[in-house]
This record gives sequence, C-alpha cells and structure tokens, in this order.
Amino acid sequence: MSLGIWEDLALRPWRLSAWNPSMSSLQAPSDALLQALLLHGGCAVCCYDAQNRITGWNALYTEFFPEVASWIQVGTTFEETLEAFLRLQHPASTPEQMVQATKNGMFRHLNDHGPIQYQRADGRWLELRMFSLPEGGRFKIWRDISTQIAPGTDSELLHRLIAAVNVGITVHDAHGGLRYVNTRFFSEHFLSLIRGLPAIERRVTQGSYWKKFHEIFERDAEFEILCLSEVEGPLHHPVTLQARSGRFYRIQEQWWEDELVSIWTDVTDVISRKRALQQAHSELSALNRQLVELSETDSLTGLANRRRFGVQLERAQQAVVEGAHAAVAIFDLDFFKAVNDRYGHDAGDVVLVEAAKMLQVHQGDDICVARLGGEEFGMVFRGMEVADVLAVCEDLRRAFSQGHFRIGAQRLRVTVSVGVAPLTESRNQSVSLKKADDSLWKAKSAGRDCVMFELSWPHVRDGVDDLQVITDILADDEPLSPEALREKYALPVNQHPVFTRPHWQDAVRRRETVDDYWGWVSYEIEARSQDQ
Repeated sequence: MSLGIWEDLALRPWRLSAWNPSMSSLQAPSDALLQALLLHGGCAVCCYDAQNRITGWNALYTEFFPEVASWIQVGTTFEETLEAFLRLQHPASTPEQMVQATKNGMFRHLNDHGPIQYQRADGRWLELRMFSLPEGGRFKIWRDISTQIAPGTDSELLHRLIAAVNVGITVHDAHGGLRYVNTRFFSEHFLSLIRGLPAIERRVTQGSYWKKFHEIFERDAEFEILCLSEVEGPLHHPVTLQARSGRFYRIQEQWWEDELVSIWTDVTDVISRKRALQQAHSELSALNRQLVELSETDSLTGLANRRRFGVQLERAQQAVVEGAHAAVAIFDLDFFKAVNDRYGHDAGDVVLVEAAKMLQVHQGDDICVARLGGEEFGMVFRGMEVADVLAVCEDLRRAFSQGHFRIGAQRLRVTVSVGVAPLTESRNQSVSLKKADDSLWKAKSAGRDCVMFELSWPHVRDGVDDLQVITDILADDEPLSPEALREKYALPVNQHPVFTRPHWQDAVRRRETVDDYWGWVSYEIEARSQDQ
C-alpha cells in the first residue's frame, strides 16, 4: 500500500480511541477498510470481529452515540450493545419483544449493507453503511447527513413530513434496484417481526417481492394473494393488510417518473374507528328494528298490530294496482264478552292467545295475520284468488267451530264470524276494509259462526242455511222448546235453544247490543247443558 494513502489518511479526523492489541502497532487494516475510511471522513466507525465482538471504534463514534461512552470496551459483543440500545429506545417493550427484537437485530447486523437513513432522538439524521471483512467480521460507518437535510430546504421538509405523518416509503428504480427506504418507520413498526429490512434491494415481480414480508403479514389472506402475483410494476390499487401484531397498513404504489414508490400508512386507528362506527351502526339498526317490531307487534298475542296490518294492506292494494289479486278479512270471536264476564279477563287472554295461534297457522309471505283490537283479528291476502281466500277463511271458521279452548279444567267452545272483501283498483284499501267490516256485521246478524263475503249471502254451514234458520225462528210467536227447535231445524245439540222472538224483543227494549244478547244466549245454552 502506498505511503500517499497513509499520508492522506493522516489528514482525516480519524483518531482510533481503542483498538485490539493486535493492531496497536498500527498494523495496516484491509484495503476495504482503508478505502472506506478515505471515502467517509468525518464519520463514526465501529469494527467487529468474526465473533461479533467490538475490536475498535473511532472518537466520532462516541460523539455520535454518547450514551455508549460509559460502558463500551474492546470485546463487548454486538448483542450486548444492541440490548442496551433497545432498552433505551423501547423502554415499554415486553421481555418477549426484546428477545425477538435482539434476534432480528443480529440478523440485520450480519446480513444488511445499507445505506440506511434514520433520525435520532436528538434530531440528527444519520446514514449507516455496513461492510464485511475478508478475514471475517465487519465494520459499520455512520455519516451525519443533517447538513444535507438543511433547515428550510425541500429535503429537510420532506424528511420532517415523513417523520411527522409516520409513513413508510420505499423507492425502487426501473430495474428493480432499491433507491431509498426510511428504515426508521419499519424498525419502529416491525421491531419484533421483521429481520431483512432493507433486504428488499431487488424487485422483479410482485409475488417475489411481497414474499419478503411473509414474516409480517403471513396470516393475512390478501397478502397471500399478493405473493402469488406474477405481475411486474406497482400494485394496481391500494391494499390494506393486517400484520401479525394486529395493526393495519394501507400500501399504495405508483410510478414517479422512472422510480416505483411504495407508501405505507398505519391505518389501525382509522379502521378501529370505522369498525366501532359500524358496530354502533349495527347495534343502532338492531335497536331500531326492535323498536319497529315492538311498535308493530301486539304484546299479548305476538301478532302484527293494527299499524303493521295497515302497512300490509297498503302493499296489497299496490299489488292489485299492478295486476295481482288481493283480499282482506276480519275475524271476530263470537260472544267474547261473555267469556270475560264469566271466566275473567285472564281466561279471555288465554282465548285470544290460542285464537292467534290458530290463525297464525296460515301466516306466510302472502298472508299477514294481525290483531286489530279486542277480540277482532284481521288477515291480508296477497296474490290469492277470492275463492282461495274464502277457502282459507272457511277452514279457519270450521277449526274454531269444531275445537275447544281449555280454561283450567274446563273446555270452552268459541266460534268466529268472518267478513271478507276483495281489494280492487276502483277503490282504495280503506274502502275495502270497510266492506269487510260490513260483511262481518252481516255474518253476526245472520247468526255468527259463518263467513260472509261482502254483500253476498252467508255460506251454508253443515247443511243448514243459517239465515233461513234465524228468519224462521224470529217468525215464531211462541217459544219453542230445545227439543222442538232441534227437530224443526235440524240444529246441533244445545244450539240456540232459547232464541225466540220474545227474548229478542226484550233485548231490544233493554237496548242491549247484539253481542250482549248472544252472550246471554250463550249463558243459557251452557247452563242448560250442565243441568242436563
């Protein structure tokens, strides 16, 4: 090696403050080291042997890193210095994180070359390069680049912006070579995960590049898809990946002139807030649905109430306007007042609940069943012919007529009267509902326990014309005995045994309603049945 190089070296501010005894006579280091010293005057240097023990450092090293001045010495291992640095930089880390971070730091110490630019806590910007020695070991050179990032310059503003917004940036040239990476971001965010940064020098296909981040994103499904991509160039659209740490990173890439730039943004807080808002919105929507359900549901029977019935009726009317068939029916429990008066309102509630269950058997997408109030129920039929509607109503009437309600130890028979009206284009749903109510009134006037369709006659029930029976009974001047009534009109046992014209006239004089009168008849029927 020429003397000129040594003289040139002597002019540089390199005063070796501690060297391995084997170098105390200024035995010439390798050519690579001398060339590095010549090229990086004014830099801090620290050398390590093949066992990663410190063999020497220059005076600027302790000036750059004054925190190590009190304990650094020849023979100290890199791992010991690394642990000390990590405790200073990350005091809140757990022991497990420190162990993993130390392993990762050792990996970078042995494999990285740089350059790595980062900002120290004191505000200085340093650039680190690492070189391997032929005989084993390596040395590191730190250069203060704070003057290059001078206050007020675009470069200084850019670096401050990068640090302030806490984003990660990598830049690759058109040939896939790494041009820049702000290692500080990646070191801080992936301290316990990443080993190879910036071991991302080469970028060819997206799949081969993203596989290098496998240790960070190995559990993210979208990341696994990226690893299979054979596309070259930047990502076609931003992706959001979840790291093993649980944090989320949005990565966006694009060409800037002839350089491919990747921008990493920690969006964990944004996603957390978004998820919290979505959760709150979901809970609010569920609560609103519950409130709507409560506001449209009868609390006793669980059926739709009159409000929801009106909505369904309006929809059915709209279906009619569009060419479909629809109808509305009103069901009223016969002599229900008598049930409440004799057995109490608790028993009446039992009857209402059981009646709702019987009606609900036919509820579906095309049939809505609702409790309109008291003992009155409604049904809306959509997309059904009138004949089918009447068949359903007749089936329900027969089920009531042939069944019994159990009240404690007693069995009570309660029939139902039904009024039906079709929905038509020529009138609105309110008019059709009124027609169904008119039909219900006619069903009650005709003797109850029957289905009346708008203005038509009631159906024949069990071979007996109800209207004719009532007409003939009212025409009799003298009361007929139960036996005579059954024989004359072929009535079932105990049906209307005391229904005579005088009794009806008495009820009219007392201004009793039809329900009151038929309630009295019901009492008499049951009383006579028990007497017999």
